[in-house]
Amino acid sequence: MRGALIALSLGAGLGLLSACSNTAEAESKTAWCALFREGDNSAELPEPVPCQFSQKQGDVTVSIDGQRYDFAASEQGKTYQRDNHSLGIGFSRQDDFTLVVFWDDPRQQ
Repeated sequence: MRGALIALSLGAGLGLLSACSNTAEAESKTAWCALFREGDNSAELPEPVPCQFSQKQGDVTVSIDGQRYDFAASEQGKTYQRDNHSLGIGFSRQDDFTLVVFWDDPRQQ
């Protein structure tokens, strides 16, 4: 159910990350994030909050509500799953959380 909710909220897309490229310089963007904790049984999306998305050479850092989430490119498919969509990107750590990053406020879509 959670996967379908996330896919629905992000929409269909090519999965290209246009906001940040895979260059040597870090690219940062203010975005909107929704965090799903494992065990949260709510069928509704959490309220999206402003967050900071940064990417450098495929490594991603997301700062949300004073917490930092790091996703090393070398760990993709091992310790987390990454789902790129035209409206944003999702990161899932099994049995822990799913963090959805929207490029624009999803409430305005």
